[in-house]
Formats: sequence, structure tokens, C-alpha cells
Amino acid sequence: MNYQAPRGTYDILPDEISKWHYLENIIRRNAKLFNYKEIRFPIFEKLELFKRGVGETTDIVEKEMYVFKDKKGRIFALRPEGTASIARAYIEHYMTSSQKNPLRLYYFGPMFRYSRPQKGRYRQFYQFGLEYIGSPQPIADAEIIALGMKIYQDAKVPDIKLEINSVGCPICRKEYNTTLKNFLFKDKEKYCSDCQRRMDINPLRVFDCKNDSCQNLLKNAPRMIDNLCTDCDNHFKEVLGLLKKMSVEYNVNPYIVRGLDYYTRTAFEYKIDYLGAQNEIGGGGRYDDLIEYLGGKPTPAVGLSGGLERVILSLDKSKVYIPDEDSLDVLIIPMKYEFICQSIEILQSLHKNDISSIIADSQTSLKNNLKYCDTNKVKFAIIIGEDEVISGKFVVKNIRERSQKKIIISEICDYIFSNLKLV
Repeated sequence: MNYQAPRGTYDILPDEISKWHYLENIIRRNAKLFNYKEIRFPIFEKLELFKRGVGETTDIVEKEMYVFKDKKGRIFALRPEGTASIARAYIEHYMTSSQKNPLRLYYFGPMFRYSRPQKGRYRQFYQFGLEYIGSPQPIADAEIIALGMKIYQDAKVPDIKLEINSVGCPICRKEYNTTLKNFLFKDKEKYCSDCQRRMDINPLRVFDCKNDSCQNLLKNAPRMIDNLCTDCDNHFKEVLGLLKKMSVEYNVNPYIVRGLDYYTRTAFEYKIDYLGAQNEIGGGGRYDDLIEYLGGKPTPAVGLSGGLERVILSLDKSKVYIPDEDSLDVLIIPMKYEFICQSIEILQSLHKNDISSIIADSQTSLKNNLKYCDTNKVKFAIIIGEDEVISGKFVVKNIRERSQKKIIISEICDYIFSNLKLV
């Protein structure tokens, strides 16, 4: 049988991994600057967590969940996003009692959604997220948004734009939903079946429809941003003012609602315009009611998430230079298998000094081993032959400088360590 990766998944091969490390390192460095701490949570959770947390009328829960039963008949789902799990962990571990609020967290990891695979959109995809938990203040929204923008800019993502909106709170949204329903029901039969069903249950979800005809019908729809209560309106204006203070450029887009039900007030997206349909590379918003809704105490929060694949696609398309990762420091070349003991002695000494090194196959010719050093940018080669074993002096070749020197075994580590700084 010819086995292949499942549809919608893929392998990240060694030749590509440097791009992922490059991006992950930028995220970690910026998270550290703002004192965000890493959290890791399960790849699967109880299905009910995502139904309640993400929203039963969202595309994710209705169409895209990977759901399964375990041997005891309990129903679980592979995680489609990270915020619901963050909220569950926050409640379960009483993180408010052991951590000083507000709590800043970040995460990496694979997420899973059953959707039609295409370039930049997979069934297993990789996501990073940032969460700021415990503050209702607009500065929390602004910090998260500015940090996300800084990550993308430091990664050199070209021409990235921020779009922002307010989706209000349950108080002003209730009145707005009535206004929106009146608009939608005038032309109910012209909308797709999904939109028709959602008009009754959660009319705001209609804005999330990808159907072009539905989008055209919504062009004159009443806007949430024009129906905000005083508190939500003031919050939104202050967020925009703080973003200006932080030199973060933005466009107000009144039709952003995001694909998840837990958002309140601020909602935002980071977009690019050169990857076709995959123009959104990240986004987020405030979710002040989620933790209470899942059984915790009332706790305001705001967060964002971003897909790593689309960032890497944008870097590839724009030919952004990504530095090579450090190559192998030393290749130890025993000319015969009998010299393996001396090779191991040198290898262990190098490793104790944090010098990366491996032992070459003794059946491979010296010429091919040196060719390997050239091709793979190895910095030094140590040659162990009969003359070297007898004399106790080993040939150390500086591959980049095309020079070599005979050195006694006890001085090899010091020699290579001091010269590594120069190559």
C-alpha cells in the first residue's frame, strides 16, 4: 500500500523548518517583551466546550469539527481554535489565585477544521495566539493589537493592513439584532439556506457568510458600529485613540464580526491582498463574557490568533530573506572503523562544550565526506587516520577558509571553540 499524509495535512520537512523556527522565534521574543507566558493545552477537549465557547451556530461547530467518541462513549473534538481551551484552563486551575491579574498568555500548536483544503488552508493547520485576561480597559485591546502588528512587521510580512470594528455588548446587540432582523427578513428568500436559518437564531452570523450574492444583499444592512451603546462607543473610540498613540495604522471596517460567537466590543483582522482568497492572516477581539459563560467568575479578556501557514506563504511570495539556521560545527571523519573509539572520545568532548558534531560513516570516502562539509556548510572537519592515531595529533580542517592544522586531542575543543567565533 502506498501511504500518504491525509488530505488537508502535510509534512514540514527539514529543508522548510527554518522558516517555522524563524517565525516562532519572533513570536516568542515579542511575547517576552510584553511579559506573556507560554501555555500548552490538550489537542482534544470535550465537544461541549467548543459548542458553548465557540457558538453552536458558527461554521466551525456546524460544519468543521472533528468529533469522535472514546472507548467509554464520551464525545470529544479536536481543537478548532485556542481561546475556549484557554478559558477552560483559566477556570480549572484557578489561575487568578496563583497569578497576578491581568494575566498574559501565548501559545503555539496545531488546530483542526474539516474544510475544503486549498493553498494556505488546511485541515490540520498551525496557529499562534495571545491572550490578555483580567482587564476591561481599552489599553488591553490596544496592547494585543499592537503586539500582533509588531510580530507581523518584525517577520517582514509585506503590506499588512489592520481592519477593526466593534460588535458591541449583549445590551446594545439585543436592540441591534431586532433592527438587523427587520432588514434581513425583507429579502429573506434571496439569501442562502444557511443565512435564512441564522436570521432567527443569531442574525449577526449572516455577515460571516462567504456567498457573494448574500454579501451583495448586505451592503446596505444596518451597521453595529452605528448602534453601539454609550459605553461600547466610548470604549471603541478610546481603543482607536490608543492605537494612534502607538503608531498603529488601521481602517474601520463595520462588517467585521469574526467567525466566533464569544466576541464582544472590539473585533479586528490583519489582512494582506496578494494571496487571493487567503487574505486574512490573523485576527481577534474582546471576549468579556466567555469565562463566565463557561462557569468561571466574570472576567474580561481580549486575544488574537494567527495562522502560521499564511504568514510563511506571504514571506515566500514576497521573497523575504530568512537567515539560514546554524549549520553543523564539526564532522569527525574516521578513516577506518577501528578509529571509532577515538572519534567517540572527541565527540563527547565537543558535546560537553556545546559544539555540534557528528561522526561520519567510516565507509564513505574522505573526498565525499569533505564534499558533504562543503554542501552542508559544516565549519570544521577532524580527520582521524593511522598517522594521527600514532602521533596523537589530528588534522583539523577549517572548511570555509580552506586551511588545516594538526592539534593534539586535548586542545581540539579549545581550538575549535575559539575559532567558531571567526567563521
